Amino acid sequence: MATINLLKPLWERLRMRKRIWSLVPAFAALASLVVTAQPANIFGRNAKLGVQPLQGPSGRFNLEYPKKDWQAVPGGGFVLVTLAQKKGEAAIVVEHATLNIALTAADIDDVFAQTEADLVRERQVAATNVTAKLLDVGPRRLILVEFGRPGIKGAERVRQYSFPVGTDLYRLICSSAVAQFTKFEPVFAHVAASFTIVSRTE
Repeated sequence: MATINLLKPLWERLRMRKRIWSLVPAFAALASLVVTAQPANIFGRNAKLGVQPLQGPSGRFNLEYPKKDWQAVPGGGFVLVTLAQKKGEAAIVVEHATLNIALTAADIDDVFAQTEADLVRERQVAATNVTAKLLDVGPRRLILVEFGRPGIKGAERVRQYSFPVGTDLYRLICSSAVAQFTKFEPVFAHVAASFTIVSRTE
């Protein structure tokens, strides 16, 4: 998998923020919310969807996506696979980045969440209303980033799930037209909830 060189300065900035924010814990506490209970439309399986399994390249991850009206398209570079709604109404892009430093559980915090939000702003300069928060789902901790952006067919709403594990960072970037986002939320939530990273023995 590719290593994103851009992440090195971001990680250094994250470490610097930790040192600065340690002096102002009240400010850090306001940076994002840790949500321990999520509505099913944000993160949760949906038995009504009718799904099929997908194993990622090199067997690095597994997920489930709808059998009807969706197709998997091979990726390239940082993009491992794209799940596309056949009418072009929604898409889920699975990205992978290799971090320069292995993350511990303590590193997956509100500062890291805000770093993910900052990266969205840097990569997509037209992004609006970027927010980030932590999700605790059983033993898993992940980051939820939401924002708006202009799309080919008009304004889009995007929900990004970031799964950091050790030196691996997977992102599920789910998008659709603003008017149709609610329609596809159960699909996004199910794919994210079914996403499982396969441990490596390297």
